[in-house]
Amino acid sequence: MPLSFLNPGLLLGAVAAALPVVLHFLSRRRARRESFSDLRFLEQARAGQARSLGVRRWLLLLLRVLALLLVVAGAAGPRWGGLGSADGAGSSYLLIIDVSASAGARRGTGTVLEAARREAADLVRQLPAGAAVQVIVASGRAEALFGDWLPAGEAAAAALADIQPTDGGFDLASVLREASRQAARAPGSPVNLILFGDLQEPAADAEAEQAAVALRGAREVHVLLREVAPDRGPAGGVVAVQVPTRALRPGETATVKATVVPARTGQVFALELDGTTVAEAVAAGPPGQAAELEFAVAVPGPGLHAGWVRTESDIMAADDRRPFVLAVPPRLGVLVVHGPDRAGDGAAGRGGWRYLAQALAPGGDSGAFMVTARASDEVTTEALATAGVIALVDPGPLGRSGLDALAGRLATGGGILLAAGDPLVSQHLDQVLLPALGLPGPAPAVAAAGTGVHARIVDVSHPLLAGLDDAARRALEDVRWRRWLAHPIEGSRVVLELAGGQPLLIEREAGPGRLAVLATHLGPDAGDFARSPMAVPLLQRTCSWLGGGSAQDGAGTSLAGRPTGVRPRPGIPSAALAAGVIATGPVAGQGAAVELEWRDGLPWLAAGPVDRAGFVAFLAAADTVGLVAVGVPPEETLRPHEGGDGWRRRLGALGLTVAAPSSGDGSATLAAALAGRDLAPWAFLLAVVLLAIELAAGTGRSRRGS
Repeated sequence: MPLSFLNPGLLLGAVAAALPVVLHFLSRRRARRESFSDLRFLEQARAGQARSLGVRRWLLLLLRVLALLLVVAGAAGPRWGGLGSADGAGSSYLLIIDVSASAGARRGTGTVLEAARREAADLVRQLPAGAAVQVIVASGRAEALFGDWLPAGEAAAAALADIQPTDGGFDLASVLREASRQAARAPGSPVNLILFGDLQEPAADAEAEQAAVALRGAREVHVLLREVAPDRGPAGGVVAVQVPTRALRPGETATVKATVVPARTGQVFALELDGTTVAEAVAAGPPGQAAELEFAVAVPGPGLHAGWVRTESDIMAADDRRPFVLAVPPRLGVLVVHGPDRAGDGAAGRGGWRYLAQALAPGGDSGAFMVTARASDEVTTEALATAGVIALVDPGPLGRSGLDALAGRLATGGGILLAAGDPLVSQHLDQVLLPALGLPGPAPAVAAAGTGVHARIVDVSHPLLAGLDDAARRALEDVRWRRWLAHPIEGSRVVLELAGGQPLLIEREAGPGRLAVLATHLGPDAGDFARSPMAVPLLQRTCSWLGGGSAQDGAGTSLAGRPTGVRPRPGIPSAALAAGVIATGPVAGQGAAVELEWRDGLPWLAAGPVDRAGFVAFLAAADTVGLVAVGVPPEETLRPHEGGDGWRRRLGALGLTVAAPSSGDGSATLAAALAGRDLAPWAFLLAVVLLAIELAAGTGRSRRGS
């Protein structure tokens, strides 16, 4: 209600306004008729004057009545706007404290959160006796501070000091859902919901509308926004870090990319790996706009390596550094599945599968790849489900369980290379294998005339070809191809294209997994590729890229306030995982139990959410089986501060009525906003003005009458 009264019972005094009317009628005297001589002209003049005096008397009476009504209304304590019941007693106050990462921004000698806690505590102390208080701590998730509603006072105010900052975001839907639960349990009505925070624009969430409906249905709710703004000053941060999406080899140079928001032109960002700064980059773009930086890093030895991209601190320190995990597998396992060898296949084997095996491991098993070869009628489902990369070279039927294992491996981040060019397997591909892999068909066999055709590189910046010099690219395009299968391109990216426009090498994302198709096999009848100097580097690059998902086993990323989880490093016995894994960090000394789940036949370690940025290590006994980098949500850096007006419009669109936002200093301003505007002085002043007008008008009438 915009208009309320502190003492509504006094409004009964309005009946006193009838007193002047009663007195007016009681004091009326009937005029006596007296006979005089013929004075007709005088009687006509007096009749007109009497009518004028009658109107004046009624106006004076109205002024007296209005003056009395204003005095009564002023005594009742009228207020415009504000929250709560008439005197606050018996009302419920639901305080929401924003503890997201942006609440850690500097404000004076402290932070936004510290100022919000202080103002909220002062308000709780000022609430009248009989008021009830509950507090919601809001970030990536919303939790009630008290087990139940508490009486307003010093005890509830002192408990606010226990509210700790987080590095998470602000989940509006979660806040509204928790508010509806607490409002339904509130001891008094209406529920006065007060949000303390910097009022940064929240992330878009389709669930917020449903949560707002639940809140409106729980209880009558009044909303007030208390803006606690941070200091003005340059602000930026690191919003994302991207590690290479392929299997890394120790000693090579890899590129780590970072998305940053510089606070000033020429700001320096550093990359730290295992506690040592190994690279730097300069943001040359304008301040306040996202920029992409690249860091050249020498890949360390096998293992899970903790890294940070950081810069100098500004008014918000939480986003000035961002963690990442660089996973370097000891070796990438590649399972070559080929059709059964035939007498005419020669030393290269069916489809030239031995060329592929030798290209990946030219030094035997001592290289970056650990290659295992199995005929399609001998390979086991377990081998398909656990291989880092599966290379299918003119494969035969794998059975239903084998096809399910292929789909499951893609679903868990594995990679598959299909290299088939034998016309005899074309029908099996069209009817069975391509649909199982989610690839379009059919793929009819094509044979080139003469000595074959050349291929063309479609995108030199593609990860499979990036970094190749001109000589290497020319050598690849000089290869002649004589037989292939014409695969449809739908949904795939073309890396190499034959002279006739048909794709030779295509790739696509398959959920978390990756899929590449070489439209032919590696046998000499298909072309000269096996003898090309580019065969080894291209096949190794392709398998490294395909193995990027499985090579990340043991490494993970998450956001503060969100659940953490990771697929354990390969080679960890299931018994060791089942015996118990704990998650430690990012805060030293904090640990939590881990739940072992099985997803698509592979283990997954699931832990609850953490509130601070840093690293969560998953430990089985003394062995680190997983490492997760937890970062600040990007919107904490990228989204602007909307302020009270923006939030008022946003909540209004959700059907929530918001009182005028409060942004002054101190709890006195907030208390005034809660109480609303005091109209009593204006009521008394207007009553005095009306009485003065009545007195002046009555005096003038008396003078004229005399």
